[in-house]
Amino acid sequence: MSPRRRVHDADYRRLLAVRTGLRRFERWSADQAAACGLTASQHQLLLAIRGHDQPQGPTISQVADYLLIRHHSAVELADRTERLDLIRRHRDPDDHRAVRLQLAEQGERLLESLTSAHLEELQQLTRLFDTLAGTLKR
Repeated sequence: MSPRRRVHDADYRRLLAVRTGLRRFERWSADQAAACGLTASQHQLLLAIRGHDQPQGPTISQVADYLLIRHHSAVELADRTERLDLIRRHRDPDDHRAVRLQLAEQGERLLESLTSAHLEELQQLTRLFDTLAGTLKR
């Protein structure tokens, strides 16, 4: 175990600012999703599908890993989101046991709109973190 460094009052303030910034971003993000008729989890599902690095899309297991949820919860989330015509399922052509997820056209449009707004909000959060990182160097 490495030796612990001494914690100062400023460290607590920085940690509070980081955690508050993250929680505000999460709340803001959930509000943005709700304004589009989505839950925060559905928004995250769309992002997990679109952000996946393979063009055939992620499996339910991969989505569960991205969202830090159990497999059966990912199945239920995919079911609800598919009923909204935002995603679709298809069999993996190489492994017929695997079911992959892809965005439907409406899901693609919704996610693009949400992502654009999120990128702007992330710039503000990044500025906060940059400022806090600067205070660590002092």
